[in-house]
Amino acid sequence: MAALRKPLLTDATLDQVPGDVRLPHTRPARARILHLGAGAFHRAHQAVYTDGTDWGIICAAPRSREVVDALAAQDGLYTVATLGPDGANLRVVGSIVDTLHLAGERERALDLIASDDIVVVTLTVTEKAYRDPDGVPTILADGIARRAARGGEPLTILCCDNLPDNGKTTRAAVEPLLGADARAWADDHVTFPSSMVDRIVPASTPDTYERAERALGLSDRAAVEAEPFTQWVIEDDFAGPRPDWDATFTSDVAAWERLKLRTLNGVHSTLAYLGALAGAETISETLRLPGARAVAERLIAEQIAPSLTPPKGQDAIAYGRSVLERFANPGIRHRCLQVAMDGSQKLPQRLFATIADLGRETELIALPLAAWIRFCGGTADDGTPLPLDDPLAHELRERLDAAGGDADARVEAVLGLRAVVPEPVASNHEVRRAAAAWLDALDRHGVARTLENA
Repeated sequence: MAALRKPLLTDATLDQVPGDVRLPHTRPARARILHLGAGAFHRAHQAVYTDGTDWGIICAAPRSREVVDALAAQDGLYTVATLGPDGANLRVVGSIVDTLHLAGERERALDLIASDDIVVVTLTVTEKAYRDPDGVPTILADGIARRAARGGEPLTILCCDNLPDNGKTTRAAVEPLLGADARAWADDHVTFPSSMVDRIVPASTPDTYERAERALGLSDRAAVEAEPFTQWVIEDDFAGPRPDWDATFTSDVAAWERLKLRTLNGVHSTLAYLGALAGAETISETLRLPGARAVAERLIAEQIAPSLTPPKGQDAIAYGRSVLERFANPGIRHRCLQVAMDGSQKLPQRLFATIADLGRETELIALPLAAWIRFCGGTADDGTPLPLDDPLAHELRERLDAAGGDADARVEAVLGLRAVVPEPVASNHEVRRAAAAWLDALDRHGVARTLENA
């Protein structure tokens, strides 16, 4: 975070903000939403949708205090810089009215979930958090139990993470942790709608904070940046009142989820692994590699689009082209290594589901699998070490070390990781053959020549 050089952005200094920066029309008088996960994505997405309504947010950080402490010092105010090809537009967001640190204020968190003041709990805690029964799922279950014990009002728990059927995933993580009485109450009073969220939000950097300081004349230690595009599709299954979000409410989110997870997130991960291996820092730089865009377009048209039925009125190939335009935005410096994190948790939805549904003719879709395997090996094309930030990093590295340098053996080793790779993919001989061929090409020639010759 940038060093503090000017007064903080707060309620008291809001009148000093220049007129070309958009300000909140109103600040909510009270919180009606508890959000778990204080990351940049929430601040650039759900909190922006909530800005201007009377639905205040309490923003809770599961682990690190850095962001919530910055928000608390700024009365919950912060800026979002929308980055387009022609520069940045800033707005101050005022929907966050309070903060919470889950690790240090667990009892308060449980009391809030039990309180009738909170109508909706939203979550952006990343894919791996739903597999940790001692973490967020337990907090939700214990809070629901308290709400049930006092006969509270209905509660909606809305997952905003990139998971298929994310409402069902959240319910499946929470319900087994409920006692019989609390579960019976929850069956009638708690809903878990699914949602699909979409906006590219890079991690904040010193440049993010410096841009905000130049524009505001004030320091903003919680500033974020994002692309112009934003979308939110929500299953219309609220247990109680529904917030005044300008979102798409539908009875079927699944088709939107598949389209986004496979076309946007799947291609994002593909470019991240290829780019990291080639020495590109960002996704937009990766797309500028010779042959990269053509390969991405073919991947969408030939492999991803045939694997799904898009929502009514949507065309998967046209959607994919728009995704590539968004990725090419030079204002969005989305780092390859950031996107590449947690591959073992992300790729089942982003890649393996596509392969499983295709079944046959999976030649090109095996390239991202090969790129991930080579990335997990830990060395870029020029010999630079690559970090493997993944919950299964140790097991992945052990398997690859045991396999040695043979491409077939390395593919076999990773596809044998059955906690990650589903059986239809692991047993697909065409995928194995194609992935080994791509991996051999990446080993011999590197990403740049492999893409040019693809």
